[in-house]
Amino acid sequence: MAKILPAILAHTEEEFVEKVNRVRALGLPLHIDVMDGSFVEDTTWAPPERMRELLDGIEYEAHLMVSNPEHAVPVWIAAGANRIIFHVESTTRETMICRATSPHCDQLIIALNPDTPVSRITAVLGDFAGVLVMGVVPGKNGQAFHDIALEKVRAIKNIRSDMIVEVDGGVKPNNAAALAEAGADLLVAGSALTEAADSTIALLEFKKALDEQEPLLRVSP
Repeated sequence: MAKILPAILAHTEEEFVEKVNRVRALGLPLHIDVMDGSFVEDTTWAPPERMRELLDGIEYEAHLMVSNPEHAVPVWIAAGANRIIFHVESTTRETMICRATSPHCDQLIIALNPDTPVSRITAVLGDFAGVLVMGVVPGKNGQAFHDIALEKVRAIKNIRSDMIVEVDGGVKPNNAAALAEAGADLLVAGSALTEAADSTIALLEFKKALDEQEPLLRVSP
């Protein structure tokens, strides 16, 4: 079954702490959004040097929506992130990033925006632990989920069934089952959890959707 990761997108320290506290009791690893105002228009508050203190032992991955991620990736490895995600659209040095951070390549996830085809990363898939498929264009609020994400998940799993495939952006209970059926391993849920009146109930809605899909996933083709 696909696993849910709450996403923390914050613009101030106060907002960051509040959102972490809302989902802390869920006992799930977190997905920390990092935006620099260059690769995307928005900026976030997420200084890597504060993560060990503020997350207090919670496992997390850092989603770097930043330009020139080759400079940021080593910093987030040192900050204790279990996985570091960067966008193929933000660099031409994706292979160099892997070599430069060895032996931590198994912590690196490469991300694709909705308009970027899977063929853009086919040649380098073997260098990374997984792929993050964006369901929306990063940095823009209120977007509808791009159904092309489902096709990309299937395509990546067809190329390498052992790769972690993660989906971020527009993930809701009403599309979680379809994403899991397509092969997604991790589903990133932002406002659906961190802005819910009760994050526990919100998580149960995701789990219910995935539980209802699970028998279909067990049927042999």
